Amino acid sequence: MLKKISCELFKVNGQKREPIRFHKGLNIILGGGTGVNSIGKSTMLLIIDFVFGGNTYLSSDVVKQLGNHNIEFVFEFDGIDYRFVRSTAQANSIFRVDENDNILNEIDLQDFTDWLCKKYKMDLPGLKFRNTISRFFRIYGKKNYDEFRPLQDTGQSENQEKAIRVLVALYNQYAEIEAFELQLKTAEARIDAFRKARRYQFIPSAVDGMKKYEENIQIISELKRKKSELELSGDQSFSEEEVKKAEQTNEVRMAIQDARRKLRHKENDLHLISLNLTQGVYPTEADLKNLQEFFPEANLAKILDVERFHNKIQAILHDELEAEQEKIKEEIQPLKEVIESLQKALENIQPSMAFSQEFLNTYTELDRRIHKLEDENEAFETRNRLQNEKKQASDRLKSQTGMVLNEINSKVNSSMAEISDVVSQGLDNPPVLNIKEYNSYSFETPKDTGTGTNFKGMLIYDLAALRNTVLPAMAHDSLLFVNISYETVERILQLYASETDKQIFIAFDRADSYDREVQDIVKKNTVLKLDNDEEALFGWKWSRKETP
Repeated sequence: MLKKISCELFKVNGQKREPIRFHKGLNIILGGGTGVNSIGKSTMLLIIDFVFGGNTYLSSDVVKQLGNHNIEFVFEFDGIDYRFVRSTAQANSIFRVDENDNILNEIDLQDFTDWLCKKYKMDLPGLKFRNTISRFFRIYGKKNYDEFRPLQDTGQSENQEKAIRVLVALYNQYAEIEAFELQLKTAEARIDAFRKARRYQFIPSAVDGMKKYEENIQIISELKRKKSELELSGDQSFSEEEVKKAEQTNEVRMAIQDARRKLRHKENDLHLISLNLTQGVYPTEADLKNLQEFFPEANLAKILDVERFHNKIQAILHDELEAEQEKIKEEIQPLKEVIESLQKALENIQPSMAFSQEFLNTYTELDRRIHKLEDENEAFETRNRLQNEKKQASDRLKSQTGMVLNEINSKVNSSMAEISDVVSQGLDNPPVLNIKEYNSYSFETPKDTGTGTNFKGMLIYDLAALRNTVLPAMAHDSLLFVNISYETVERILQLYASETDKQIFIAFDRADSYDREVQDIVKKNTVLKLDNDEEALFGWKWSRKETP
């Protein structure tokens, strides 16, 4: 349970406040007798939410007016105190500290709420600590006090399906539908994989509909008939295997020809490079002197100058030519190995019959068209099968979810009826939760749409959850009581006070307006008393006008 909260900014009458100590059962943040506002009642509840892992406090007026600060707090489990500090400046981390406030270790916020989940024994299938408990901390600023939408954490803005799923997990029924959800997710994943495979052309596209599917069947039948006629057109019968062997033989021979052509090109390149390296690209001086015998008028000196320049270029290119020579040699060997491998493959095929190229082309085209249409129809069948599997999985999930929701619905309404009879002394209709589908619900009190009645219904709903689930705590701000009659509030407070195991945090004021029994409850369970100005939570009200 939450045992203690303190902060260096908490003050009263100019002095630092003592740590606020909590206990099991009802914990009241008490305001003034006149219902004075802006003294810190809601803020204190937000701080309690903050130590339970919430973040709404970070956007409160306190942080804006006073700046970043630390909240120190203690949880007690199994008789052991666990001390922590959470800073508004570094809210994603929780620091565990010792009795002297020395930091022992830093904990990620998610890890901290997971730890709370285990300590409170809330680690049920599908249940998340913050996503669950936050719904029952109904505090001004959290926007979760819509009296017509008590299941939702943010009123109308949250998807109803998500809110119902939280309720299923809280009432420990998620395991009953988890396997069916997995079946649906698996079916959806298969459809997604199928669509991606089609998009990237790993599998053929499916036909558009049953009409095209049936047309393909007729075309396939006609193509197979032509293929059979072609097979019977020869002088002797043959098998499809023989045709495929002939096709393979042609393909291998073409591959051999292509490899040999590449090999010849490489060998020619190698020969030219070898000539350049051994003899040079340009004529020698002896060649030029022989040239002069045939052309006496040639300017031999000029030609020799050009030749000297060429020799310089040749020296520069020599290293590059040698590198290219080695590269081509490395490329020639794999080509020789490919040719040798293809020749062995050709010997292994050994077709027993020979076919004309015209025959093979026709036969291959028929075969290709048949396979293409068959693949399209197979893709159509696969798509339909996957869609049917998804629909069946969805129907099974809806059916199972419906049974689970009916059970939860009945349990919630039965408990709310019991609580309502206590609150109204058996006179009023109880609130009714009606979960219509897995993604739709309504909440109302039959024959009474009054504001106070609807807020009363929401408080009763929370009490039912506290009684019947692993929910460890709840918080109700004073605004929830404003429209409810004094007599009804008195009985609700009595129910709050009867809780002995879990924790209820409320903000309350105008206690003097209630009878002696309620005043005794308030006195016994008040953990923090606030009032105007220096008795406000932080020792002053920044909403006051500045004194000139």
